Amino acid sequence: MKVVVSWKPGSNLAKNLTDKIIEELKSRGIKYCIFPRCSPCEADGLIVIGGDGTLLYTLSSAYCETPPILTIRAGRRAFLLDTDPSEVKEALDRFLAGEYWAERHRRLRVNDYYAVNEVAILTKGRRVTKVDIKTEDTWVYKGLEGDGVIVSTTLGSTAYALSAGGPLVDPRAEVILLVPVNPIHLNVRSVVFPPSLKLYVSVEYPKDEVLVLIDGVRELHEEEMEISLDGPSVIFARMKPRKFYEKLIELRSLLPQGTMD
Repeated sequence: MKVVVSWKPGSNLAKNLTDKIIEELKSRGIKYCIFPRCSPCEADGLIVIGGDGTLLYTLSSAYCETPPILTIRAGRRAFLLDTDPSEVKEALDRFLAGEYWAERHRRLRVNDYYAVNEVAILTKGRRVTKVDIKTEDTWVYKGLEGDGVIVSTTLGSTAYALSAGGPLVDPRAEVILLVPVNPIHLNVRSVVFPPSLKLYVSVEYPKDEVLVLIDGVRELHEEEMEISLDGPSVIFARMKPRKFYEKLIELRSLLPQGTMD
């Protein structure tokens, strides 16, 4: 067995936890490699210690169905991670023994790239964006003007898409979300699509100032995008069944008082 370990740089907590995990792997004779020296695609297991940003950055280099991922919370925002530092020893034992719930999520395919949460098509400057969005057989929005659009997975509905006014989606409903960002026209709304559908997004302007962000960690320079929910899956190794509505209570605790009431 080979395990890739990725931890949040600059975090003393993440570094201390990583050192303990590596010592445990050594004591068991398990091969390990520190990301990014090794890709998650080269491993039988992946351990991520940090927050959501650490996880998304690590997965941005995984052009494959991931191995099972043990996630350990050591970051300021860790909605996608579920193991507390005090539970690391037990979680590692179960992870190495294969005693966990496998939680599988398909990624968005954006041309030749993959997104766990979302792809955001925005403008770098002060000008509004104008984009065309259609499916294989019909227009969704033509000449949509505003600050941009977000195309999100169900998993990403609690991330950037939520901040832009998109809906919260129960993870049991696998869908594609289209969320306009500050649209000029008041009748523009978010749209929920079935997972089998393909979206085609074309930037009319400003072509020279468009910013395409994959999960907030990878910047692309694309004017034409084909987006579908057929990217390789990410597989989380959960130590207990993940209860979405309990996680929402946790999310509410991170928001200003009065928000979402």
